[in-house]
Amino acid sequence: MELIDLKGIGPKRVALFSELGIRTPEDLLTFYPREYLNYSQIVPIREAGDGERVSVCVTVQADPTVYYYKGKYMVTVRVADASGKASFRWINQPYRVNQFHTGDVIYANAIASKKRGVIFYNPQINHAGVGIIPVYESVKGLTQAVIRDSVKEILHNSIVAETLPNQWLSRYRLIPFTDALKEIHFPTSADELNAAKRRISFQEAFLYFTAIRAAKADHDRRNGFAFQTGHALQDFLSFVPFTPTDAQMRAMQEIESDMHADRSMNRLIQGDVGSGKTLVAEFALHVAKRNDKQGVLLAPTELLAEQHYRTMRKRFPDACLYTGGKPAKEKKLALDRIASGEAKIVIGTHALLSDKVLFKDLGLVVTDEQHRFGVMQRAKIETKGVRPDVLVMSATPIPRTLALLLYADLDLSIIDKMPPGRKPIKTYYVPQTKRIDLYRHLASNADNGERAYVVCPLIEPTEGYEGVSLEELDAELKSLLPDTSIGILHGQMPEDRKRRVMEDFRNGSISILISTTVVEVGVDVPQATSMVIEGADHFGLATLHQLRGRVGRGERQSHCYLLANKMTEHAKQRIEAMLESNDGFVIAQKDFEMRGSGDLFGVRQSGDGEMNGILSGSTVEIIEAASSAANDVFSLPSVQYNELLEKAKDRFRTLDQIAHN
Repeated sequence: MELIDLKGIGPKRVALFSELGIRTPEDLLTFYPREYLNYSQIVPIREAGDGERVSVCVTVQADPTVYYYKGKYMVTVRVADASGKASFRWINQPYRVNQFHTGDVIYANAIASKKRGVIFYNPQINHAGVGIIPVYESVKGLTQAVIRDSVKEILHNSIVAETLPNQWLSRYRLIPFTDALKEIHFPTSADELNAAKRRISFQEAFLYFTAIRAAKADHDRRNGFAFQTGHALQDFLSFVPFTPTDAQMRAMQEIESDMHADRSMNRLIQGDVGSGKTLVAEFALHVAKRNDKQGVLLAPTELLAEQHYRTMRKRFPDACLYTGGKPAKEKKLALDRIASGEAKIVIGTHALLSDKVLFKDLGLVVTDEQHRFGVMQRAKIETKGVRPDVLVMSATPIPRTLALLLYADLDLSIIDKMPPGRKPIKTYYVPQTKRIDLYRHLASNADNGERAYVVCPLIEPTEGYEGVSLEELDAELKSLLPDTSIGILHGQMPEDRKRRVMEDFRNGSISILISTTVVEVGVDVPQATSMVIEGADHFGLATLHQLRGRVGRGERQSHCYLLANKMTEHAKQRIEAMLESNDGFVIAQKDFEMRGSGDLFGVRQSGDGEMNGILSGSTVEIIEAASSAANDVFSLPSVQYNELLEKAKDRFRTLDQIAHN
């Protein structure tokens, strides 16, 4: 069976599924819901807490009304149940006016607001009013109903093989894989859903550990090139116009020792935002070039690749940039320079994974923001050389004990000190009543040459989200601040337009940049002194900290402003953590303590290009059990071992596709 064989799926919808990394029915079965709407527990209107997501069963009291206010269509429906009255309200969804009539009995799921009576903004409607409904990540043109119907058809017509040995199911208290798939997509109860989540989380973690440990075993069997490193560090530091921190020095010494050995380096550099990981990577590239070897730095986005290129050309004037968005003529020139060996230092995106890219003598692979690259993708770039040394970097701190477990295939260096002279970023929570004052303050700063980022969770108004979107904020601020230059940036824009926008922001032609989380990683504009995060309650703590790290890179004092739509208890805890500390490792530990046995990696991060974390939804208990099971794989009979290893590799090929689609 192929996707196009499914009922109602033609070439157009196949293409839309492909945008989500879904190319086969098997991909769709492992495309798990991002959340659930629980209609099995109906709450009376009167008992709905302010800011609480609930399901209600109501009767429509009057036909809908629609009016136009501040550039937005507002559709309102008055409803009631036995306990009281409320209103449903949709923003910029005028078609809703034709969906309801007086006397209709409907079920809805939404967040309650009790500031002016009871209002449910952008509620999700379920006329059947039963069960727990899955909600999937999607793209424009691909509805939830189409995704659900397609999954249901595959489940009905497919025989799903068990992935794990039977003895493990009882040992680790796991339900069969077939049952887990049915319940994860179409839960029959909260208990069955939890059992399915546990099984799926275990399986994802187990396959992850199996893949990386097999990769490490393969890596450890390989001899590597022994780089000559005599005086390399002293030579490098002679061109550095500042004194590196002790943590940077320690990391560079560890890299020097690794590269000098005759075993291929396989090291992770983990450091907080702005801790100076790039300098450490430049040292490794310096050693490679000094030994007449090629070094490549792989970045997850074109914006970050181009930024690295601009920075590193100061140290490596003949560095070569290769990205998918470059004109064909420039790419051909770059390919020739790489293949001939003329380009010793190569910087680019996953476009470097293409079979067209051939290296003459690749000796070092550096990947930035390693969590954006899958196991199999990192392995592919490594095959372009003969056992090259590998250095991966991450600016997403996690507690050290978990880092040692999750990165078991890598030697670990931690940069836990910030460069001297960095002023701590002052962080504030801004209530909605002060929102307009804040934006006028940013406009005033712009008159003094300062720049500001404003991050929104979503590009356009979206059902179920009552906060401001990027498009809405752009219109609002251009009206409010007509004399201030404002630009927008998001992942759906063409690459050349993204580059122009970022260049305008760097040179001051744009003073306020409204963006999605596409700026979360690596964007470096020293003149940017303010970071405003709209809908801060919508983001995980790690993303909030990463976004804050986009400012504080110049001499002026920088500030981060957090605005929330709904201050739930969890949102309050995250915002308080941001107000209390600038230290990413402290933030990571706090995040872990707050979630306890809940999600380890998160709360799903919103924005462009985000990958559903490999271990998202896993608890510490599950991760430890999966780690133990992965150790046991190597003692299984060879046939069973090879079968599980192939499943692990297949799963990560799919994850890699999603990560870079």
